[in-house]
Amino acid sequence: MSVGPMKLSKILEHLRCPICMGDLDFVEKGNANKSIICTKCGEKYYMYGKIIDLLPKAFVRGSDLRWMRYYDKIAKDYYRLFHRILPILTLGAEGRIRKRWINKLGLREGNYALDVATGTGRNIPYLCRRVGSEGLVFGVDISFGMLQYAVRYAEKWENVILVRANASHLPFPDNIFDAVFHVGGINTFEDKELAIREMVRVAKTGARIIVIDEGLDPKLRNTKRGKKLIASNALYASMPPIKEFQRYARNIRVEWHIIFNKLIAIWPYYVLQAEKLSFKVHVKVKIHRLCSKLYINIVSNSFS
Repeated sequence: MSVGPMKLSKILEHLRCPICMGDLDFVEKGNANKSIICTKCGEKYYMYGKIIDLLPKAFVRGSDLRWMRYYDKIAKDYYRLFHRILPILTLGAEGRIRKRWINKLGLREGNYALDVATGTGRNIPYLCRRVGSEGLVFGVDISFGMLQYAVRYAEKWENVILVRANASHLPFPDNIFDAVFHVGGINTFEDKELAIREMVRVAKTGARIIVIDEGLDPKLRNTKRGKKLIASNALYASMPPIKEFQRYARNIRVEWHIIFNKLIAIWPYYVLQAEKLSFKVHVKVKIHRLCSKLYINIVSNSFS
């Protein structure tokens, strides 16, 4: 099942070229709308079934490239773990925890929500229930392999749009989302601060932004159990990006939690919640986009 032409034309109104923020339009009009072009810079993009691919090659480098390849490779196992195994191992606690996370966003029916690094779409059903049939849920991920498993949600809910893109170059206009949600990934992003600026840029003023990732409460790190956990996964030593958020957001709060399997800790994590300050962040982001456009032109010329 692919996105219908009428629906896709409506979806493109909410998307922008990640290079120059230009409007997007079809290359081929009619029944087979599989090619999309930026009306401003001419960059060409593609659509594969339910997945709109807005990821230029030049925007994938460093750790982003390594993790993209990794998740493309393990997508099937990841889906089994998070959609089948963990809900059973945690006796349903994992699902209840996700619901609590999303409740913190303050979403209402008819709202627009963005799930950054949506992966296999584990958060999508919870977001859909909050925004209702009149709202929209955009799921963005850099891994095409992971998004292929999220397609089942886009087939179930017509208001779910899946986009392949880099979190540091979100293909959306300013001030469009009522809430931005991110679980897992920020600790390993190539450009963490730019990704945060982008999340803030696309959020409406006052919108809630929640970022969740691996991290053990500093109070527990020198305990016997804490040292053992960090030895098992170095990412558990990660700290939330408070400093990066302080430049662009207000009401920043951090909570530390651990998901248990009975009495065994299986995932320590932090929850960072913030609210967008104002439009001032857009100036810095637009300057960066200008630099990115110059960079991608250089890379494209080197490929030709």
